[in-house]
Amino acid sequence: MSGQTLTDRIAAAQYSLTGSEVSRAVCKATTHEQTAPKKKHLEYLIQATQDTNVNVPQMADTLMERVGNASWVVVFKALITTHHLMVHGNERFLQFLASRNTLFNLSNFLDKTGSHGACCLLSHLRASRHDLKQAQHFALTPRLGSGGVRGGGC
Repeated sequence: MSGQTLTDRIAAAQYSLTGSEVSRAVCKATTHEQTAPKKKHLEYLIQATQDTNVNVPQMADTLMERVGNASWVVVFKALITTHHLMVHGNERFLQFLASRNTLFNLSNFLDKTGSHGACCLLSHLRASRHDLKQAQHFALTPRLGSGGVRGGGC
């Protein structure tokens, strides 16, 4: 756990105590470290979307909590993790995101670190809105045949 902030460690410990391994993995994938989310955490979350016993709404809610963080690093990593799960996770995750009225409410985002990374985040916020539109399109597009092939431009 070297490199993680005390805040990251406390949050991970809280989720461990409550027994929520999925929320713990979300927290560990979206730390304050200025590195990409760790592959092992992303793979765990992808696998969790395949498990019918996993609470997908709780996973999505934890990701949305992280998107509301004051740190641009945490927000960016939460968006990366969400996108990764939309692309590689089970369709249930994408369908749940598409069913939500609001997903990324970042209109009031203000990074107080003074870092230039927040500028880069703004372009990714636009991309996340595009991802949401794609998810909503996916949810409304009928499936073709028994192979589960998506119609439209998804």
